[in-house]
Amino acid sequence: MSVTDWVAEKLGERRDLKIVGRTPEDFLIVRSRSNYAFFVAALSVQNTIGLVDVEPLFVGTNKPQLIINVPSDILWSGAAIDRIHSESASFGRLRDVARVADTGDASSYRDRNMSFFINMLSQHPNVSGVSYIYENVFKADRMAGASFVVAVIEAYNMSAEDVRNARNRLGHFDVVVKSTSYGSITNQAEAAAKSIGAEALTYGQLMGRLAH
Repeated sequence: MSVTDWVAEKLGERRDLKIVGRTPEDFLIVRSRSNYAFFVAALSVQNTIGLVDVEPLFVGTNKPQLIINVPSDILWSGAAIDRIHSESASFGRLRDVARVADTGDASSYRDRNMSFFINMLSQHPNVSGVSYIYENVFKADRMAGASFVVAVIEAYNMSAEDVRNARNRLGHFDVVVKSTSYGSITNQAEAAAKSIGAEALTYGQLMGRLAH
């Protein structure tokens, strides 16, 4: 079974979505209850998803409006993300197909948490630009001061293990920040971040840190 067949089977189990066909490029044509239809491309990349993985999807007559990968925990590179967005498309996981259907606009769909961080970073008065390194790692260029690489992780009470796992998975970052305002950052997390030359911060602390 191909990854596209597997995705079609999973989506076929839902009542709020319908697979109404496939394009010659083997993109699924998904239709929502509100009659919004869009093309979904399915990848099965096992390592970081790069530009080389997404570029072939845009060479045919039909272009995907949403690209997903199976398995879902694979990182999307900044180059791949930029290429997808330049084609007025979006990316995500299997669960995002239904979310895109609800928006009625696949081209503008973005992960809500990551969009929040990108928007807030971009609006900071000392930030001149924000770019993707991965889907949850951004480079914030500052007008005064060096650029910051910011990793956003899902953690309620950020622990030393969370910090170490983030470094192992994401590589270098200057700041690791929680994606939620709930919970806390433990002293052990702060020490673990310091040991690798980084800082563990809340969102509010990050905004202050960017200023100087």
